[in-house]
Amino acid sequence: MTIAERIKLLRQERKWTQAELAEKLGIHQKQISAYERGVNLPSTDILIKLAEVFDVTLDYLAFEAKGATGKLNIQDRELLRRFEMVDTLTEQEKNLAKEILDLVILKHRFQELAGTGLS
Repeated sequence: MTIAERIKLLRQERKWTQAELAEKLGIHQKQISAYERGVNLPSTDILIKLAEVFDVTLDYLAFEAKGATGKLNIQDRELLRRFEMVDTLTEQEKNLAKEILDLVILKHRFQELAGTGLS
């Protein structure tokens, strides 16, 4: 599913018009139409806002799942220990950790799509 299709599907699931979504994002309805038709791609800022209003991750919104199995398979033990410690955080801290991780993953995916290895 493309970004355009996912935006339209998420909007329709919530029974929002393009104008209602545009208002939530602070942009014009014509821009939503262009995103849904695949004419324009949302900027990073708009992708972040879309993920927030739809209450989904940036990864889900922007990229097709490739071989998603639902299994957690983290090879980096140090990273795994950090993820386990997240359970001890407050909900606000957990949400912040998710947002930061989403941004790092989004940056990585965009670099992959662009064919760059920039850090």
